[in-house]
Amino acid sequence: MRPQMKLPFIVKLRQIAAVLSLSLMFTFSASAQTVTFAQFFEQNGTQDFVFNNLTTSGTFNQVSGGSPIFFLYQNIAGLPPSLVGIQSARLYITTVTTQPGSVNGGTLSQPLDQTVIIQIIRDTPAPPGVGGGDRTNLLTAVFSPNSQSPSITGANGGNSATMSATTPDHTVTFGSHFLSFASTTQRNLAFSFSSLSPSLSLGAGSFLQSMSAAGSGTFASNPVPIYQIPSSSGVSVEGRIMDSEGRGIQNATVTLTDQDGEIHRATSSSFGNFRFEGLTAGQTVVVTVGSKRFSFAPRVVTLNESIGDLDFLPSASNDVFGGKR
Repeated sequence: MRPQMKLPFIVKLRQIAAVLSLSLMFTFSASAQTVTFAQFFEQNGTQDFVFNNLTTSGTFNQVSGGSPIFFLYQNIAGLPPSLVGIQSARLYITTVTTQPGSVNGGTLSQPLDQTVIIQIIRDTPAPPGVGGGDRTNLLTAVFSPNSQSPSITGANGGNSATMSATTPDHTVTFGSHFLSFASTTQRNLAFSFSSLSPSLSLGAGSFLQSMSAAGSGTFASNPVPIYQIPSSSGVSVEGRIMDSEGRGIQNATVTLTDQDGEIHRATSSSFGNFRFEGLTAGQTVVVTVGSKRFSFAPRVVTLNESIGDLDFLPSASNDVFGGKR
């Protein structure tokens, strides 16, 4: 259950300050590898992020209808006026975790061992000619374990927590109706949660106890994405499914889910090749791969143009039979 409790004004200021702090952390980190290109904070300061303990697993979502947020692009050149400044939007997050949490040295960690999908959708479409698709997807972020599992982390018994993902420790992809991430080589995100109710602790099955929280966050990459006006013509997506040694995998099922929820399927050839044609330009799609032997992280791509090199290699430690690491 989620208490609909308004945060005092000072708490909202702290929430905004947390976003700015996370932004500075990305921009001025010791490695100086990424620059913040977007951030958000809640419009109402309510406890919109909800973790449910199901005893043998856990789910992490937002309240029904999405969390109302203020969203801001930054450090991106050439944005049209309608995308400059604060955007009113809704945030959606969904994941399931099957790995119990732990407490070490007073710090509680709840691993997120499955794919996490975050969508930030504009309340109203951008003006015609700005962006592709239905001109609402400000940002889609998808992340999953690679060499490490991302987690919800905080002081055991505390009322605040964080969640972050960064390449190459995690697989992180971004997509948008307005931006191209094709040139980005490093990507990360960080969320800050406050006013947890109840306080952070482990519950049934050693999973995080069911709780709700207010949230804010930042997104960063290197280099920053670029604003790109998509083509109105149809585009294609093709690539190759390979094993850990670069050999093509035959008969893998490749699924592409478009912005309208329509599912397109293809089967890889004897050399592992696949292709989708006649797709609407400008939309953000999710591509997943099913294989009997290997597990592959999903990819989120924005179709500003045809893509000819969407190649898939097995996720780290996800060789189903061999258990390779």
